[in-house]
Amino acid sequence: MAFWAPFRRAIEALLPRGSSDPRAWVAFAGKLLAFLLFAGFLYLVRALLRRLSDLAFNRFGPRVRRLVAWFWNLLYWTFLIAGAAAVFEVGRPDWVLLAGLKLTVAYLSWIAVELGIERYLERHGVDPNLVVLVRYLALSILVAWTAYMIAGKEIAPLIGALGIAGLAVSLAAQDTFSNFIAGVVLLLDRPFHLGDWVRIGDKLGQIERITLRTTRIRTLDNEQIAIPNAQVAKEEIQNLSAGGPLRIHVPVGVAYRHAADEVRPVLLAAARAHPALLSHPPPEVWMVGLGDSSVNYEIVAWIPEHEIRRLPKIAAELTEAAKKALDAAGIEIPFPQRTLWFAEPLKVVQESASQSDETTE
Repeated sequence: MAFWAPFRRAIEALLPRGSSDPRAWVAFAGKLLAFLLFAGFLYLVRALLRRLSDLAFNRFGPRVRRLVAWFWNLLYWTFLIAGAAAVFEVGRPDWVLLAGLKLTVAYLSWIAVELGIERYLERHGVDPNLVVLVRYLALSILVAWTAYMIAGKEIAPLIGALGIAGLAVSLAAQDTFSNFIAGVVLLLDRPFHLGDWVRIGDKLGQIERITLRTTRIRTLDNEQIAIPNAQVAKEEIQNLSAGGPLRIHVPVGVAYRHAADEVRPVLLAAARAHPALLSHPPPEVWMVGLGDSSVNYEIVAWIPEHEIRRLPKIAAELTEAAKKALDAAGIEIPFPQRTLWFAEPLKVVQESASQSDETTE
């Protein structure tokens, strides 16, 4: 029941005290109508200002427009709460406006600090991953400063209470907390950057966003996958974009009766004809093993960084080109063969015609 006590007191403060007096209810209805008209007017003004700001900041991208929209939302709720306090005579509207003004100043300060930090770090070539970490750090400091600016010295007991509550929440949500720590570690360790093509476990895709809870990648099938940072930290991370051009290996099996000097030129010609492969370093053909039914080769070639997104398709095209080139050259691609050996020679028993007829009857 203690949870609902503040809400009950707020409802009692709004309702007319003399509930048996019809004039009190009429006055309350008038206040309610006035407040609804005021709220509707504020809503229309906010919608108009957001529309005008969208047109004015259209060339700055969706992120800037979203920040400006939050500014109008903050002002809207400030005036709405202050209007409610004035109409229903609960609280002091000037205090609400002062608190809203402080929050607005803090929000504008946060936008300026965030954009300034990002511009400075990007201008000096700092990893975008660290920009994310610095942004969250600056936001935490700004939130603490805003709380102190609004509450003053009374913030100390609140910080102690939040510390105890934070400890309880962290114990109850250990997975979320571990993802948070893993996110900070990934931002500091920097095994990949935004835009890199990576293989995390069995997931292959491009890094789109790194948050303090998840790492989001865009797969080759245009699916966005959010992987918890704790899982990313445990998996083996293969960064396909870290070294620039990427080397690919395409396996090919050839029959034993064909010599390597006969096979290698055919496969090299097929690789050199593919438009996506780099000519420097040039493609190569390696003999990598002697299998049960075939001599195993690999076409080793390099693709530029911008073609990494087409890696599976390029490998498939190169495999098809190698098959066509071997067929045109009359070189056999064998299938598995098995030889059966018996300790004693097999005896073949041939039935006579009369025995076969009797068996049939």
